[in-house]
Amino acid sequence: MCASRSAAIAFCCLAAVSCSRSDAPAPAPAGKTQPPPVLPSPPKPPPSFLHDHYVKLEDCVHDWGSAQKCRSVPAGSPEQRAGANFFGPIYAKGYREETQAQLRREAMQGGYAPNVADEGSDRSTAKSEVKP
Repeated sequence: MCASRSAAIAFCCLAAVSCSRSDAPAPAPAGKTQPPPVLPSPPKPPPSFLHDHYVKLEDCVHDWGSAQKCRSVPAGSPEQRAGANFFGPIYAKGYREETQAQLRREAMQGGYAPNVADEGSDRSTAKSEVKP
């Protein structure tokens, strides 16, 4: 009887220990951590656009393939006071060569220029940023 009494006491002790256990969540396994929260990306700066300044229309036409791509500088403007008489077309910063090649192709296809320079050129005297 002593053995069964010892077994009963042991059972009661185990039951009491398991019942008093807290229901706290188990820690995550070591290899599985929570990913960091996704933060919104910072706003991108607006793209920059430029145009070239030319003293002579012929220089602008040489660079861009057609006089239609060149426009007169406004009278009395700071650019005119600096010596520019014509602006070339507006292009995205870092894409002058690509824009030049495309506009030259358009000038040839449209019949505005029978031939244009194959290689890139830059006869401009200055460049300035175009504000939107």
